[in-house]
Amino acid sequence: MIENYQHFTDYYLITVVVDRHKTKSIVQAAIELGVKPTLVANARGLTHGKKLGFLRFSGISPSMDMVFLLVPKAHLDAIMTVLIEKGKLDHFGGGAIYASHVHDFWISGVPPFDASKGVAAPTKKHDFQQDLVAITSISQRGSAEEIARGAMLAGSPSPIISFGYGHGIRDRLNFLLQLAINPKKELLELVVGNAESDRIFEIMVERGKLDQPAMGFIFTRKVEKGLINTISWQNTTPYAATMEQIIKAIDQMQGNTNWRARGTVQTTTRKERKMLRGLVNLNIIVQRGFADVCSLAVMEAGAGGTSVMYTNAYPQQKQANSLAGSDEREIISASLAPNQVEKIVATIASLAELKDTPVMIYTYPILQALTYIK
Repeated sequence: MIENYQHFTDYYLITVVVDRHKTKSIVQAAIELGVKPTLVANARGLTHGKKLGFLRFSGISPSMDMVFLLVPKAHLDAIMTVLIEKGKLDHFGGGAIYASHVHDFWISGVPPFDASKGVAAPTKKHDFQQDLVAITSISQRGSAEEIARGAMLAGSPSPIISFGYGHGIRDRLNFLLQLAINPKKELLELVVGNAESDRIFEIMVERGKLDQPAMGFIFTRKVEKGLINTISWQNTTPYAATMEQIIKAIDQMQGNTNWRARGTVQTTTRKERKMLRGLVNLNIIVQRGFADVCSLAVMEAGAGGTSVMYTNAYPQQKQANSLAGSDEREIISASLAPNQVEKIVATIASLAELKDTPVMIYTYPILQALTYIK
């Protein structure tokens, strides 16, 4: 038990991906349901372009938001149902919502969920997709779009791309060598069926050269349930339904996306790769400005590197039920061996710089990961 930190093991991480104009209603609903805080990160989507005859136009990159909520298992279905209805996430092109089990969750200060709000039981049953996998890549600034397009051409739904920076090998080099490595990073995430995940994972590695030195890191995690209704194609059709809608309908009838892999002809030989397994992803949420000191402490305690994403937390601590203001936060992520977690959490909890500031730490297991290993 970490002193002054509450510890939970029955929480889930809900990720909502929506067009920016829907974010306010999603966040307001989460606040009213008792979630505190709700985190919002600016991002962008990606679509394939239109094709007119022999001409193909570049796709758009719509402004999107990623909304993160940590909620107790007992209220997971009810909260997801409310958010789906608020954001019309069950409509084609409405966005995405998916949940992963958090194995350990520590928080300083106030409890993370206000049960007195009285979340009602779900009023509508949604046909959640099961057997899903989230693939996350962290790559050099400017390379995420190439990775995303490769995944989309392989059948992935539209990924979401956010921005941040990294600490790691660059921090261990001398000044001149540091200039050769850009600390700015792009974080890409998409969700696919388990049967497709290895194939799309491989394509993302190839497109981003993520198996080469200093190019990035890629990993997967299990998604227990979700609805993925993001749009991948920007075009018109003379038919009553687009191909995306037809595929989506078959997914719903089958109950998963495994049917897509049936009869697939393997046209390339997959490389033999040394996958990293048995890792966990540790995430630390702190107020803006503390990420560097946390990252350096985490690496000093044994982590190989970290990535940092900027977010805003709602509601503002001094305005308990208002969207009038937000607290700027940073999410520091690191992939570790399970036996490193306790030491690193204790290290963060002991940092004098974080005294009297809100801190949240959570972990989830990584299914497989890959980076350059000499």
